[in-house]
Amino acid sequence: MNNLLKQMQQDAGSTTLDSMGKIGAVATDVADTQKEIQDLEDKLQVKKDYKKHLSESVLPGLFTEVGLSELKLKDGRLVKVSNFYGASIKEENKEAAYKWLRDNGFGDLIKNQVSCSFGMDEDEKARGLINTLSEKGYQSSQREWVEPSTLRAFIREQTEAGNDIPLNLLGAYIVQRTTIKE
Repeated sequence: MNNLLKQMQQDAGSTTLDSMGKIGAVATDVADTQKEIQDLEDKLQVKKDYKKHLSESVLPGLFTEVGLSELKLKDGRLVKVSNFYGASIKEENKEAAYKWLRDNGFGDLIKNQVSCSFGMDEDEKARGLINTLSEKGYQSSQREWVEPSTLRAFIREQTEAGNDIPLNLLGAYIVQRTTIKE
């Protein structure tokens, strides 16, 4: 009987050792796979940066040299260079940018949402505020922002109209970008 018990303990021990070995092997495989993924993501970023350089610098420069804005290739693809407008107001510029927009008649670009948070055991306060705001016709919560697509469209409209706007303050930039259509 003792021999059977010892054998069972040894079998259990070797199963544990086998499992530990498997855990180690799988953990190593996970780490190796994560490293491969990171390497691929790094290579992908290099390719994206290279494509951006070609699209926003090299091709627009070549088109400017020959005085064209688009070209149809022999294989039927249309290569076109046009302005791309981007904008994103930085947090540190938000107050000044919103003031400029409001002062210059563009305050309607700013979205304004009001909200209020309450802690534990403040349910009565929350209900009271909601009731007060509701009685006055307001829904509660606040957040101010300008939609990025709206801001880009605004930048494009103002620039194309020849109006002077504070591009840096609005986090705006204009680059030439190439598109290739099949």
